[in-house]
Amino acid sequence: MRSPFRVAAALSAAALAAVLVPVGAARADTVVLDCVASTSATYSPAITSTAQSVTVDATTSWTCTGLPTGYTSATSSDHYTTTLTCTDLLNFPAGSKTYTWNDSTTSTFSFTRVNTRVVNGTTVVELVGSITAGTFQGATVSSTAVALNTQLDACSTTGVSALDFTGDTVILGL
Repeated sequence: MRSPFRVAAALSAAALAAVLVPVGAARADTVVLDCVASTSATYSPAITSTAQSVTVDATTSWTCTGLPTGYTSATSSDHYTTTLTCTDLLNFPAGSKTYTWNDSTTSTFSFTRVNTRVVNGTTVVELVGSITAGTFQGATVSSTAVALNTQLDACSTTGVSALDFTGDTVILGL
């Protein structure tokens, strides 16, 4: 799910980069990627209305457009334990994740969670940070994940054992 704001920001940054980079300068340092994410997460034990320690396993794939043109997709896997309830489904602790790009290079994204909110039955989490190692080191990252809370009825019975998320990640380095 691409927000019009994120797409406009990525395109504006790309246009600005094209103007600011002098002729003959190495354009390899310009990074303006907009990546649409799809994540599947499982929770053990299932998330309920009672706070408890839960192990989260998640896999994400991104489809990317922008600069540099060769980076069209990435994947990541997460495994961590945190305290969760049905009212805070996206409790990402501050930390890092590694993106593996379609050319097999990697980027380490170190992040903090800046916001989690429920809007009209949809849980939204926003992460910000930077690439601290690997490909695109020094670039800034803004990432949003969205989960429709259609399984919340299970909170009072069996609990939520799996969720699918969509999202958008923008990587910018000039």
